[in-house]
Amino acid sequence: MLIFSNSWDMQQVKCFPKKLKRNHATYGDTIQFQRNGLIIQGVVEMYRENTVLVSISDSDAARLLLESPITLVNHKNYIVINHLNDLSEGGAVSE
Repeated sequence: MLIFSNSWDMQQVKCFPKKLKRNHATYGDTIQFQRNGLIIQGVVEMYRENTVLVSISDSDAARLLLESPITLVNHKNYIVINHLNDLSEGGAVSE
């Protein structure tokens, strides 16, 4: 039985993909996307059905005129640079 400390934990489990679609990023992956003509890299913090919640650098957030270094990116609008699982196993990332 899972015990959740708050609703945020329950939401995280509910939104985790049952089967990850091809080329979708998951928690901890580094992705690259384009917004306002700028190429931005960030780390996936949360997976959603249609988007991922991404943490970007403070300088990139300032260049995009965002108040927070957290942004949503649709699955169609990014490419995965590094999968967390590939890095932990010491294997090379294949493109």
